[in-house]
Amino acid sequence: MSETTEETRNETEQTPAPEEAVEAAAEEEQQQADPASDADDSGEADDDDLDDSLGVEVTEVSDVERRLDVEVPWEEVQVKVDEAYKGLSKGLTIKGFRKGKVPKRMVQQLFGKHIKREVVQLLVQESIERAVHRADIKVVGEPKLDLPEEGITDNEPFKYSATFEIVPVITVKDYFGLEVTAPKNPVSDEDVQAALEAKQRELTDYRSVDGRPSQAGDVLLIDILGKLGDEPLDLQGRTVDLSEDANDILPGLKDKLTGIPADQEEVDVELEIPGMEDQPAQKARLLVTIQDVKEKVVPAIDDDLAKDTGEAETLEELRGVLRKKLEEEEEGRAKEAAKKQLVRQIIEGNDVPVAPALVERYVEQRLQLQRLMSGRQADQASPEDEALKEMLRPEGVEVVQSGLVLEAISKQEEIEVSEEELNAELERLAGERDVNVARIKSEYDKEGRLESLERRLVEDKTLDLLVSKSQIIIEEKSEDTPADQPEETEAEQE
Repeated sequence: MSETTEETRNETEQTPAPEEAVEAAAEEEQQQADPASDADDSGEADDDDLDDSLGVEVTEVSDVERRLDVEVPWEEVQVKVDEAYKGLSKGLTIKGFRKGKVPKRMVQQLFGKHIKREVVQLLVQESIERAVHRADIKVVGEPKLDLPEEGITDNEPFKYSATFEIVPVITVKDYFGLEVTAPKNPVSDEDVQAALEAKQRELTDYRSVDGRPSQAGDVLLIDILGKLGDEPLDLQGRTVDLSEDANDILPGLKDKLTGIPADQEEVDVELEIPGMEDQPAQKARLLVTIQDVKEKVVPAIDDDLAKDTGEAETLEELRGVLRKKLEEEEEGRAKEAAKKQLVRQIIEGNDVPVAPALVERYVEQRLQLQRLMSGRQADQASPEDEALKEMLRPEGVEVVQSGLVLEAISKQEEIEVSEEELNAELERLAGERDVNVARIKSEYDKEGRLESLERRLVEDKTLDLLVSKSQIIIEEKSEDTPADQPEETEAEQE
């Protein structure tokens, strides 16, 4: 009997808490990283698969919270309890009884509490998706569970409550006939020259260096291993441009890697990293491994460069091509800025509550991207994370509100994406990647991204409708005109 008790204790320790038991149900709701996503999968279950035995009462806690009081009938509870006893009894060995032949009353005396705890977890896990479906809500994240202290009581229904944050259902008003203004900056000669220099960098050749030390203008391929303050630093396959105007991975690193002999592959480096705001200065102790050293072969900005771009035959012709592209880009930027202002106006004129979990999800995604861009792992925390989160939250609120507003308008205006429009976008994406459409469609289908793509297309169509029903004013600026004094106004009724 002691062996059995120990075995059961181990099983109990491995049994997840009730909150973890509903993780699978809540995970589907967490797929709503896009606040304008469709209802979670739990709300799409077929009515035929659900009976009416489950009791669900919905209470509005706030605009973005709902409490579900769930009641599982005793008949259903009893089935689960009996199944649990049978499952345990089959493998149970107690001295004096054959395996699997221990009387149920003895099993109840020995393991009744443990079995009922397991049944509670199972009942919550199996009923919570049904409850969400019955409540007809789009939930966000995991619920806060309130489970009865007594657990299961014989001959009585099992009752518990689950409080969810939800995607609010809103009705948007006054979204047609608005007027927004956005500036369009002129394209200067300096802008064209910068574009030419970018073409020059694109056509720059890189040749491996042999037999001389590294020097200004070279490009190094390196691996970095060491510590930044007390934090480990591991950066593999990084490129360091030793040009004077190039960015530095770490302050002072370029100088330390200039003049390294050709036969030296590893360099011990110590750097003083200046402090930022409330962060103190830090020391970096690094081992830098030099994988390759290349020198730049920079083409002159002349007619030959123009021909090599494949866009023009002469330098002057290339300048004209680049100026036109820059003007088109600036026009597009101004129109996108106008669209954002338009949505912002709509938000200001409506009540758009936001579930904090949606904002936090956006903030966490942006934070992970920031970590990756700084050479860290996506889940590698740092002291400045909290300050960055505070900076990102207002942006997150606006992004979430924009998604909610556009989703609501798309439904109110019955905007949909046809199969032809979806296929056209897949063809465009396939062209960008130079692969066939079938492959793109298969990838999106397997990864569950088709719905996300369709939502984006619906959002684009909704924005286009709003623009067509509004007055978008693009203010043309001259190079000498201050930003608050428009020289020329072009009103576009798109």
